Amino acid sequence: MPFDPLRLVDALIRRWWLMLLAGLIFSAAMLAVGWLRFETLYTARSQIIKQQQASAFRQSDSGESFKPSDLTIPTLMSLMYSGSTIATASALAEHRYEEFALRSGLLISAERNTDIVNISMTSNISASAALEMLRSYTETVLQLSRDLQRSDAATMKVFLQKQIDRTDADLLKVNEELLAYGRQSHLLDADKQMDAWLAELGNFTLKYETLKLDHDTLDVRIQGIERELGKVDTNAARLDTARKELADLRVRYTDEHPAVIESIEKLNSLELQMKTSGLRTDAPPKPGESNVAESLYLDLVRLRAEKQVMGEQLTKLVAVREEINQRLAQLPRQAMEYAHIKSRKQTLETSRSLLAGRQREAALYEENSQGYFRLFSMSRAQDVSAVKPTQKLAMAGAAGFGGGAALVALISIILTLKDGTLRSSGDLRRATGLPVLGALPLLNAASADEAEAWAFRTWTRLQPMLHTPVGGGAIICGVMHAAGDDAASRLIKLLAEAVIRRGQTCIMITHELTDDALTLTGAMAQPERPARIACEINDRPYRIGVDADWQWTPAQRLQWQAAIAHWRTLPGAVIFIELPAVEEPEALLIAEQLPNLVWASSSGSCLVEKVQDSLLMYRDAGCRLVAALLDRAPVLRPVSLARFAALAMLLASTSPALAQTALPLGPGDAVNISMPGFAGLERKDVIVGPDGRLNYLQAHDIQAAGLSLDQLRETLSATLRRYYRNARVVVTPSTFQSRKVYVLGKVVKKGAINLDRPLTILEVVAEAGGLETGLFQQNTVELADLGRSFVMRGQARLPVNLEALFLRGDMTQNAAVEPGDYLYFPSANSNEIYVLGDVRMQGTQGLLAHTSVHSAIAQAGGFTPKAYTRRVLVVRGSFDKPERFVVDMEDVITARAKGFRLEPKDIVFVADKPWARAEELLHMAVNAFLQGAVSGWTRANIGPYIQQPILPQLR
Repeated sequence: MPFDPLRLVDALIRRWWLMLLAGLIFSAAMLAVGWLRFETLYTARSQIIKQQQASAFRQSDSGESFKPSDLTIPTLMSLMYSGSTIATASALAEHRYEEFALRSGLLISAERNTDIVNISMTSNISASAALEMLRSYTETVLQLSRDLQRSDAATMKVFLQKQIDRTDADLLKVNEELLAYGRQSHLLDADKQMDAWLAELGNFTLKYETLKLDHDTLDVRIQGIERELGKVDTNAARLDTARKELADLRVRYTDEHPAVIESIEKLNSLELQMKTSGLRTDAPPKPGESNVAESLYLDLVRLRAEKQVMGEQLTKLVAVREEINQRLAQLPRQAMEYAHIKSRKQTLETSRSLLAGRQREAALYEENSQGYFRLFSMSRAQDVSAVKPTQKLAMAGAAGFGGGAALVALISIILTLKDGTLRSSGDLRRATGLPVLGALPLLNAASADEAEAWAFRTWTRLQPMLHTPVGGGAIICGVMHAAGDDAASRLIKLLAEAVIRRGQTCIMITHELTDDALTLTGAMAQPERPARIACEINDRPYRIGVDADWQWTPAQRLQWQAAIAHWRTLPGAVIFIELPAVEEPEALLIAEQLPNLVWASSSGSCLVEKVQDSLLMYRDAGCRLVAALLDRAPVLRPVSLARFAALAMLLASTSPALAQTALPLGPGDAVNISMPGFAGLERKDVIVGPDGRLNYLQAHDIQAAGLSLDQLRETLSATLRRYYRNARVVVTPSTFQSRKVYVLGKVVKKGAINLDRPLTILEVVAEAGGLETGLFQQNTVELADLGRSFVMRGQARLPVNLEALFLRGDMTQNAAVEPGDYLYFPSANSNEIYVLGDVRMQGTQGLLAHTSVHSAIAQAGGFTPKAYTRRVLVVRGSFDKPERFVVDMEDVITARAKGFRLEPKDIVFVADKPWARAEELLHMAVNAFLQGAVSGWTRANIGPYIQQPILPQLR
């Protein structure tokens, strides 16, 4: 990562108080704003329902009565949200409430699959204000419904009046023509046959005109439905949505904005598509596209079918009328002409009568409009709900607290990321690309023992990583540092003391010249002297200080190389060399000749990028950089938290409730083995042989079966220390194949499960896919009989209650499994019980773990009226040792007694009441007595209510 994540977490933890303070300040500010802005909201609700238009105003016996066109719920909801409706409601309330208050508090929704529309009005004034606003608005909507119906009736009335006027004009012409023809032809009357044919022709003509009028009315209704269908057409809806989006965008942007240009193009495309395709009135809507469109399309198909049928009937009537006209053509010419004129007159009179009836119906609808909707329910004063701003205040306070804390956290993170100095172990690892073996905390003089302990641990980890000459010689380690950083001198002293504590000889060359130290000039003149004195001194390291006279000239470099070659032959010695600052050329020239290089740095002493650039040159020169050390390292809070968490996990793992024994290895298991500090010795998937042994490097025939991973690690480490200095073996598991648990019965995946970690019964069942489920009595249930399930270990059953574990969640029964355990879950479908007697459905039932007497009777349809519920008999073990149990179901139902649990093969018998026959006879006697008494009293005291016949008698 480009930064040390622990530093970010540490910065947040160190500034927790500042985050808390900022959160409290922001939270208080948000609470203050919310206290001023948030108010108690009062909500009142009402419901209106669509009503069917009955033919209450029928004025004609022929043809269909007048009905106004239908008003759909989506159309009504669109009108309810219109500005005119809101303005009318505000005017009805005498403008005590502004239009924006009505609009902001209004919420309209339609209940699915019903004809009910819900209206909700919310106000922040008072409950009475919300109720008054709701009543005004609801009354406005109902009045709008009535006005729409009245307008529809008025339109139809005008249309019918035009038809009547035209019919009156035609009738006047026919009368004049009939009078003129009679005077001209002196024809007073026709014979009876002509009258009969004329009457028949008039009847068919009447039917024709009636059907024609109905046919024209259907055209009007079809056109109305097509208009409604066009309103809900998806193309039209998308076009309206695109226009609204364009209007909203133009409020914020100009026409040059890309969003506005894209919206205009989309609108033009939709308009072109609408012009090309038009409204979809002949094609059915797509499934799921719109429920309203589907309903309107079905009505349109029905009306078109009726129109087609009427058209066919009109064609047949025309044919019949033509046939009658042919008969009349056989009469004398004057009689035939007279018959035609008279038939036309009769037809016009009938048509006018029908139109006049329809007009009167439309006029009545106009005068007494009931509306398409009526009020279904209205909230009362006590039904108005009040929502206090407590929840909003809590949310505002929480948002303010989170915002303040997040702001401080963001500032802390930004400041930490902008700080490019090397401060933590993560920064040092990122700058050098080396493992950080030790980070010495910022200590005072009283903690010298802690510094010595740190140095001893660090040297123990560092020594295996350093290059040791073949044949045994001195270990030479150069310590690098940046300019102005004194961490190298301090860390070399601590490491040198750790070397002495381990019983080795140590020479340290530093830039610090003390009284007891030999100068580097003197050491170069007599290179054998430091070697001899270092071998004689065993209780402290031998010091060599770089004096002011020393200069890195070519001649002195040759002396340096000769001295290093001489010191390299010291057996078991360790030489620490403090190099000049990495920015100086001498440091690179010295580092190229050293086998081991360690970087030492102090926290906050240099920049990360500067260290990276400096070490890049040394890597290009082929220098061997081994590790890095950090001095005066800050104690990061995340590390402390991690230690606390590790301690808590350790305590939890050692508790009796959660302790798990280590799993031993067995034949067939595979492990991964490696030794840190020794590259190329890693081995993956080392298999434990059938004899329980494995081989790794010089460790042959190691008995691994029966050992845990820790025990195997210790055994290998002890064996390989004979061949490798400070050998430390790491063993990690790869696969476990030797330990298995067997699960059979009603589980999803039957078979053997590898015990690759400590598992409990619940975990084993989960590995097996869980218990099988299936349909039983129209419910999804588990098919395993947990009451008869068991766990076998060796030759004995474990004392665990699987029913309590799985059905009641008793985790005390969740025992740990061991290799070789056998879990079996038998099927519950093989068990059955028998329900007989006075129940509605006698027969056999499947038995589940929770089946009781009352559930079995409920599954059988319940008791019959004659059932004796106080003594229900349960027979158990009917084949060999029958037992009887009596259950009082009235006590069970009234919770005065516990339920009785059933077992396989139980018989549940419900007997008749002892007095059931007596109750039946008494019931029959009482009914017969009451019927006779009521009939006799009625005949003696009550006469007929209807004295006169309503309908005239037919003679």
